[in-house]
Amino acid sequence: MRVISWEEYTDTHSPLPAAPLAVTVGVFDGVHRGHQTLIQQICNPPLIPHSHTPTVITFRQNPLQILKPDAFTADIMTLEQKLRVLEVLGVQLTVLIDFSQEFSKINGRDFIDLLLSRPVQLIALGRNFRCGYRLDTGAEEIRSLAGARGVEVWIAPPVMDEGQPISSSRIRQALADGRQAEAERLLGWPAEIVNQ
Repeated sequence: MRVISWEEYTDTHSPLPAAPLAVTVGVFDGVHRGHQTLIQQICNPPLIPHSHTPTVITFRQNPLQILKPDAFTADIMTLEQKLRVLEVLGVQLTVLIDFSQEFSKINGRDFIDLLLSRPVQLIALGRNFRCGYRLDTGAEEIRSLAGARGVEVWIAPPVMDEGQPISSSRIRQALADGRQAEAERLLGWPAEIVNQ
């Protein structure tokens, strides 16, 4: 798996794989079963029958560390663990954003414009995905923006467990409470991955 910076991605003179990109975007803390649904969609997309490059755009550090440091407890996985898991799942290109106060001021439309500065064929997003300054752009708006440029957008239904959606915050709480078996079930990964 190749790992590049957001700056390299947005520099259109910097070479990328020849095949068009199938992209998903998010923090992917824990790379839990909900995240795995998105990754499966970019690795084996029924909407793209020909060659493509499964690509994850994520963050070097959790944006909460910058935006709400008092509310941030801990990551579920280290960056190294996350990259290892993404590679195992079949991701070929990972783009790391160095999140900052300055980056947080980019509005969602501009972020999507930058994302689509490369040949993207598919964007896979969670239903609750939002991006941009004050989370100004949601998944349905991105579907409209990207669709106008001929890009497919697949919006995932929530992945449920015991009647509740799987989320990183739910896993973090299970780990904090010592409910290791529940955390592993939600993650889909064995204990040695999540033990820091």
